[in-house]
Amino acid sequence: MSAADFANALVYPLRSSVALVALVSFYLLLQLAIAAGIFGVWLAVVIVPALFRYLVLLAEARAQGRDAEPPGIEYFSFAGNLWTLFPVLPLLAFFALYLAAADIGALQAIVVAGLTAALFPAMMAVLVITHSPAQSLNPVAWFHLTSRLGVAYLYAPVMLVLIVALLILLQRTPHWVQSLIELYAAFAFYCVIGTMLARDNLLDDVDIPDADTTNDELQRSRLDDRRAAVLNHAYGFVSRGNSDGGLKHIYAWLDEDPQPAAAWPWFFEQMLRWEKTDPALAFAQVWVGELLRSGLHIQAVKILLRARLVNERFRPLAEDLPLAIDAAEKSGNVELAAALRQFT
Repeated sequence: MSAADFANALVYPLRSSVALVALVSFYLLLQLAIAAGIFGVWLAVVIVPALFRYLVLLAEARAQGRDAEPPGIEYFSFAGNLWTLFPVLPLLAFFALYLAAADIGALQAIVVAGLTAALFPAMMAVLVITHSPAQSLNPVAWFHLTSRLGVAYLYAPVMLVLIVALLILLQRTPHWVQSLIELYAAFAFYCVIGTMLARDNLLDDVDIPDADTTNDELQRSRLDDRRAAVLNHAYGFVSRGNSDGGLKHIYAWLDEDPQPAAAWPWFFEQMLRWEKTDPALAFAQVWVGELLRSGLHIQAVKILLRARLVNERFRPLAEDLPLAIDAAEKSGNVELAAALRQFT
């Protein structure tokens, strides 16, 4: 990572409209938790893990050279992608260790702070690569990563030291200013981690020993994470009454998905879990058309039957209706063919 890459990572939260909106949103939520007093503790229990989940996924997105998806409601759930919540634990451990060291003496506190600055970036980088909390605690993995990065790794520890120094200098500024700077620094730090991993395509580094999952499993996990992010962004459109916008967002992703044959059924089943099934059925209409035009008649008939279980009035798009009737007849499903003919 060059000095220019480092500078670009520092300002990325301002250059990316998505990251900037996420930063402002989390800042406002945290200020609400602070203003709520004792009730704000409960808010913080939900907001802080969601924040760290977003930051880890932001680092992964930057390592892949893309923008992170906007945080959705799933970020505030403790289900799924539990590995993204792991940074909370080492930070609490480092903080407790620092307080204990500070009670002993200033030198001990400085040593702990130095170790934190040196090790925490490596822990987060390994976590982003492996999705494994256990691996992020593995000193062998830290050594392998830092040896691959070389001097470029020093950008992250130095940045942590500078952040602490800056916050000390700003102690007398209003609390809301300190909070904003702290949050921006956290965003920038994880952007630096991601940019650091983008060097030599380290995100696909499979040489880190004793990984919990195979490379194929890890790639599937990352793909599912990206699909989930796309789905939740689409749900944001749908929940505001813009179903067409939500579906267009999913279709745009399907043009990029490396495994579209698996992606179509994945999105369909996930969308059926929404409060309203209309978007899922509209999605199924397009999917059926794609299958029919590809000559995959049996698969198209299966989707037709599945969709009609959700709504017995379901039918393909008008231009696909003749092909659908023909597919139903060829598959021997006379009842389906008869049901579809009533729409001609």
